[in-house]
Amino acid sequence: MDISELFYSVQGEGKRTGIPSFFIRTNFCNLRCLFAGGNMCDTPYTSWDPEDALNIGKLHIAEIISEYEKNNCRDVVITGGEPAMQKEELVELCTALRKSNENVYITLETNGTIFGEFANRVDLLSISPKLKTSVPFGTKYEKIHLRNIKNHEALQKFSSLKTEGKTAVQWKFVFTGEDDLKEIKEFQKQYKVDNGDIYLMPEGITREQLDAKRLQTIEACLSNGYNFTDRLHIIAWGNKRGV
Repeated sequence: MDISELFYSVQGEGKRTGIPSFFIRTNFCNLRCLFAGGNMCDTPYTSWDPEDALNIGKLHIAEIISEYEKNNCRDVVITGGEPAMQKEELVELCTALRKSNENVYITLETNGTIFGEFANRVDLLSISPKLKTSVPFGTKYEKIHLRNIKNHEALQKFSSLKTEGKTAVQWKFVFTGEDDLKEIKEFQKQYKVDNGDIYLMPEGITREQLDAKRLQTIEACLSNGYNFTDRLHIIAWGNKRGV
């Protein structure tokens, strides 16, 4: 698999915030987010400039499992980049993780643009659909981002998982301001997403940016019945790798 980094930390976002977890960060992404507030993706070394990343490179799944087994934890978070770009390997990885630890709890963090059998092999799908505020207008990536930003068929399949009772799903949106709410509500109606499954996260890749946006995000959650999630890893360590 194309891997950017492996590390042990706590989950910083969503419903499992604070749980000790082993992170498997894959390399490469099919989107190039540049948010309305001017922030690039917080892991540009897996998306904007993956070829420049000081990444691990290709690892055999057995090597990943060996690193996981060095840490005494149940939770595994597969993140990116966009892990679903390696969907066949994801199935193999999940199978190997469960063989290693029958009690493992696997979270997959994805932008929701690619669906595959892997969706039935994890415990929690943390889907972060990108809104119009993520489009890198004026860059060479604008067209490719717009082309890939929304896959209706994939999103419908992800949405159906809850009614099928196969996998837990949370929908996590980067909140840049009030203008996002209309788009989120349209998304919610189209894909039949309950309020209780939606998390709003303040836009920001530094403590100061999160502080500036946090209250507005909380107020939007209170007004609309959504959940709030912060970015615990940035609050604790700042915006750096391996946390």
